[in-house]
Amino acid sequence: MKRSFVTPLVGVFGFCFAESLRAAQPVAQPVAQQLNMNPFLNLLALALIIERLIEIVLILIPGIEEKKIKLYDDILKYAVLQLTIQRCTLVVGMALGVFFCMFFRFGILDEVFPGQAQPDHWLNLVVTGLIAGSGSEPVHQIIQTLLSLREKLSASYRAQKLRGRSE
Repeated sequence: MKRSFVTPLVGVFGFCFAESLRAAQPVAQPVAQQLNMNPFLNLLALALIIERLIEIVLILIPGIEEKKIKLYDDILKYAVLQLTIQRCTLVVGMALGVFFCMFFRFGILDEVFPGQAQPDHWLNLVVTGLIAGSGSEPVHQIIQTLLSLREKLSASYRAQKLRGRSE
């Protein structure tokens, strides 16, 4: 089969698969509520999935590894190629993250700021997608920061509530 026919076929099968997933998903609840798991764990899992998909695509794209090998002696051109690949994979990863979060209506800002952020708000979904698409290491660092922020906010809320009862 010629390569020119493979790309549209993969696109058609991917679209059909995505549509069947979308049709099978209940409309009432976001994915994090359906899974009944920690949304931060779901975010990390999504980041790992996106990271692995990009790694697979990079391996399957013909010519990238060969070009790296050819440029190995010219360190400047090799560094430019490496930087270009990193930038492209970051942009593609973030786009995939936003797509998956919009598609599955998965956001975490409502977990960090309960009552202030709406679970299905587009900004919640886009920010979550950008975080997930940035890779698993940045996601891990962001999760640690968000968890400490949530603990501080809940401690502050509890202190205000106790002060209100004592008055």
